[in-house]
Amino acid sequence: MQQFILIRGHQGSGKSTFAKQKIDEFLKTYPNALIIHLENDLLLTDEKGVYRWSVQAVDKAQRQNLATFKNALKQGRQNPSQHILIVNSNTNQKVAACTHLMQMAKKFDFEVQVYRLHNFFNNTHNVKQADVLTAYINLNNNRLKEEIHVPAIKPIDAATQALVDKMNTFSQGKLPFDEVQNTFVTDEYLTFARKNFSKKTSKRYPELSVLKYARKVFYENSFDDALLEMRGLIVDSHNRIIVRPFKKVFNYSERITQNSRYPITISDDTIVNAVVKVNGFLGVCTFVDLDNTHPSFGASFNRQVLYSTTGSLDSDFAKMTQSHCQQYESVFKAFPNHTFLFEITDPADVHIINEDFGETLIGVVDVATGVQFDEKTLDEIGKKFGLKRPQAIEKIPFGELKALLKMVKHEGFMVFDEHWRLLFKLKSPYYLISKFLGRSTDKNLSHKLNTTQLNKQEFDEEYYPLVDYIKANKQMFNQMNELDKIAFIQGFLEKLD
Repeated sequence: MQQFILIRGHQGSGKSTFAKQKIDEFLKTYPNALIIHLENDLLLTDEKGVYRWSVQAVDKAQRQNLATFKNALKQGRQNPSQHILIVNSNTNQKVAACTHLMQMAKKFDFEVQVYRLHNFFNNTHNVKQADVLTAYINLNNNRLKEEIHVPAIKPIDAATQALVDKMNTFSQGKLPFDEVQNTFVTDEYLTFARKNFSKKTSKRYPELSVLKYARKVFYENSFDDALLEMRGLIVDSHNRIIVRPFKKVFNYSERITQNSRYPITISDDTIVNAVVKVNGFLGVCTFVDLDNTHPSFGASFNRQVLYSTTGSLDSDFAKMTQSHCQQYESVFKAFPNHTFLFEITDPADVHIINEDFGETLIGVVDVATGVQFDEKTLDEIGKKFGLKRPQAIEKIPFGELKALLKMVKHEGFMVFDEHWRLLFKLKSPYYLISKFLGRSTDKNLSHKLNTTQLNKQEFDEEYYPLVDYIKANKQMFNQMNELDKIAFIQGFLEKLD
């Protein structure tokens, strides 16, 4: 017998105990079996029994366990008569990761069983209750059809269930507002709405975490006022905001769609201002200068320039941001606790639109208040410190801007009202069509044009109106040949305004 058992459960659900039970059962039948028990916590405990958690240690444990898993599968194939049991007893919250492990095991002819545990024991490593309940909710929302639900020995109590219910419904309705930090990202939101966003602890600065709305928020159209702020928002261990990038900015097509949560009505004669959108990635730079009354005054990141992106302090793009923008540290230090935002183009990150490589200043945000510098102030900073700025078009009727949009060969515009308050992104047909078709091979273009497989999760948000339009005209679309389908798509993208 060669078997793989995947155990899923939140912290304190009894995974380790259940794993041992399954191992004992297997050994009773196959006493000479090879047993492989994979659990990250086992690798985080030293020879003296001391548990030491860190982001780096968890990453190392995950890599080590995956390597052990693969080697055990290979050993099983090489020795088909050898009895082998592999048990994975991590929390296993992500369906994709679980499915990958299961498919690997099946590929090597291992029998696969999946168990889901529901106990609520005190967890061994004192994981915060909010994190435990978030894991529990994630597991409830990401079930595997193969999983066997094991009846709880110690089921959830009424008080804990009430917290779960609050977490499930917290993001519905009006959110509380933190007047001190001028944010909807409150302690309560971070506790009770964890299913809506990721909180990624930095490896370089473990006291900091990057907040990013979950990908599902896009295709479920479930943004709220707090999630709009979580586009790379960075908080310390006290949930104090340290880096404050732009809020989420919707495409024009997203704001005028019928089910928009942030609808807008704007006529062609409305006077607007616009700034050319550079086709790069967002680089975020903040000089942190906390006084001795701040709870993170003694932290390693204080008095440092932090370089980040929309999702990380540690990624290659964060490092690329530093390589581009480190030359401007004197500028950042002249504006402490202000987040500078750049559109960065680099040879290592080639986009659809040909741009000159470099960095373009597109915004500055006061971390304490969330107030953005206006375009005039940005122009003054750019001129004073030699920072490149994008081209602006002032006081143009919206109808004229849309007509201009059809002729430009760049990504499009960031559109502001006449008082320079940001309204939306306006993507050019040239950009949309080039991106949709330019990155398509024959194989994936055919996949994109197949309405039976059309899924918003496979598209960027600027194409969601297109996906909805194709689905609404599914019968007619399916009768077209591929060239007609492409023409159909081009015609729609050209009329998104």
